[in-house]
Amino acid sequence: MYKQNGKCSAAKSNHLRSPSGSAQLSEFGAAIFLLFSCVVIPLIDLSIIPVRLGLGKSIVNHRVHQLAQSECLSEAFKSFQEGDFNTGLARIGGFNAKSTRLSLVATSVKNPDQSMIVNRPGALPGDWLPGGIKGPCLYRLDLTVDAEIEPLITARVPGVQIPGLTRPIPFHLREESNWENLGCDPSSGEFFVNK
Repeated sequence: MYKQNGKCSAAKSNHLRSPSGSAQLSEFGAAIFLLFSCVVIPLIDLSIIPVRLGLGKSIVNHRVHQLAQSECLSEAFKSFQEGDFNTGLARIGGFNAKSTRLSLVATSVKNPDQSMIVNRPGALPGDWLPGGIKGPCLYRLDLTVDAEIEPLITARVPGVQIPGLTRPIPFHLREESNWENLGCDPSSGEFFVNK
């Protein structure tokens, strides 16, 4: 609106944009580009890492709980080695499992500082079995995964190693579940936790 002959008129002005206005527009465009390239895109890029980590922890937790419900320890180890656990982790996308370890941890209830870690069936000494000298014990199946989680977009910059921007972030996942079958095999007399 402008005044013409003392009256207000809604007609369009024939004035062109001032040279200072166009300079402000180009500076604003550069600022928006920097905002997106230096702040918004990296935040979106890094925001996928907690999602992938949560999915990985969920799969590891579910798998160790399934294994802890096995009838005997040898069945749990066999199922772990033959199963498609690594395939399930790889389906997440951007989640690379470097190594996985399954072990049984026996912890004395009387003295919680004492524990025994077993990496294969039949290796638990008699003192740590139910009714043994170290007992009563709490038996937990422990599943450990060393993995690398990639961001959504990985920038390739030669000579620069920044986890989460130029390379994947290494993570160590560890989940436990209580061993559920503390019974004894009636035919052999062995405890299922050590068979």
